[in-house]
Amino acid sequence: MRHLLSSLFVLLLASSCMQTRIEDQVRSMGNRAFTPETWATANAVERAQMLGSFFAQYPAARLTTGHVRKLLGEPTGYYDYDENLAYYIGPATVESRYGKERMLVFLTDKHTGNINEIELVPPLP
Repeated sequence: MRHLLSSLFVLLLASSCMQTRIEDQVRSMGNRAFTPETWATANAVERAQMLGSFFAQYPAARLTTGHVRKLLGEPTGYYDYDENLAYYIGPATVESRYGKERMLVFLTDKHTGNINEIELVPPLP
């Protein structure tokens, strides 16, 4: 029994280490400087290139829905529920069940309004 529990713990630890933080994922998308003003006038590809700079300035763990709306403006996409803030980013060659272009999604707790997780949909390869 002890061996089984130890094996399960190691497996859970390994799988959690394999999950990549959003800040690490977006670095490969570009290094364009983020400001709320440049985001507001940028196209979806340029916005994707700003995400590394955005998360360097505003760590994901500290963001609230209020901060996100103030920095990125009103959502440009829809992801499952109205509470989830979603923004189209990247080229139109990427498709998912939510449409063309990748989405940056802030998964939000319906009851508290706190951001629980941030995802790219579809995920980067």
